[in-house]
Amino acid sequence: MSKVDPRVKLLWVLLCTSGALIFTRLLWMAGLVLFTLLGTMGFGADRKGLGGRLGRFLPVFFVIFLIHVVFVHTGTPLVVVKGFPVVTSDGLMRGATTLLRFFVILSSAAVMAAEDMRRVLAALNQMKVPYLFSFLLMIALRFIPFFKASFSDSLIALQLRGVELKKLPLGKKLRVYSDLLLPVVADAVVKSRVLAIVMEARGFGALNKRTSYIEVKMTPLDWVLTLALATLGAAAFGGYYFS
Repeated sequence: MSKVDPRVKLLWVLLCTSGALIFTRLLWMAGLVLFTLLGTMGFGADRKGLGGRLGRFLPVFFVIFLIHVVFVHTGTPLVVVKGFPVVTSDGLMRGATTLLRFFVILSSAAVMAAEDMRRVLAALNQMKVPYLFSFLLMIALRFIPFFKASFSDSLIALQLRGVELKKLPLGKKLRVYSDLLLPVVADAVVKSRVLAIVMEARGFGALNKRTSYIEVKMTPLDWVLTLALATLGAAAFGGYYFS
């Protein structure tokens, strides 16, 4: 299943992310999470990378959940302090729904991260998507790990100069992180200029029609999965809308 057509995976990602943005009820979000987990196992997601990303975002998830619990006061009061509802049912449900929404989006990204971007580009071209749009999308995805590596190198350079980030107070730590953005952005600008020179040297955009040695073809299994996903998506969104 990990070698299915990229267009099937794109359809699955579209359903997952659309559901994450549309669904606001906890039960529907739980069903979407189950659907997402089945997809990550079936489509060969980068589980190690997904686990690392979820681990790094845990403090952020906790803060987001806490904000919903503290500031949403509608629903049934669960914890009341001096007549003031501190924790309500709506706050817990909205916080849990938001966490599940982030999980679905990160899981969808893990599936596409494990896919060969050249196959995705070829699939988009066969769908008559303009090559320029597809190329820009691929470049944007390629720059994400570059930013991560560049920021990590900057942190290592600071540590080699004797700066112990763990011992810095929160204010100074935030100031250090903000100062690191300048060299990271400057490095990205240099890389983009080199990329532009390479594209111009190879005649990018000289011809209206491009050819590719990579061809992706829909197999009978791909068509069955596409039909199943389309039917399931229509039934889910229709049921949510009319329920």
